[in-house]
Amino acid sequence: MNATNLLRKAKPVNVREAQAQLSKLIRSKFPSMVLSHGKPVSFLVPYEDMLNLVDTLDELKDKKLMGEIERGRTEYVQGKEVSAERLFKKMGL
Repeated sequence: MNATNLLRKAKPVNVREAQAQLSKLIRSKFPSMVLSHGKPVSFLVPYEDMLNLVDTLDELKDKKLMGEIERGRTEYVQGKEVSAERLFKKMGL
């Protein structure tokens, strides 16, 4: 699940409700946005989704990988064939 989907699927709960239902919220497979006076103050994210977000952040820090992705996008826009094998090789897959 990407970050935008996490935000969209998050169930809004006020602080008091979050305190009363914390056990239920942390076992949920869905994210929850904790609100105080109608404003977000915290976000509960299922563990697997958090791991995926951390992996994505790590990939964004990889300058070589991001350069290769940009190169592929440029080639695609120019109508050139984009080699997925080249990208996989850069990713070490």
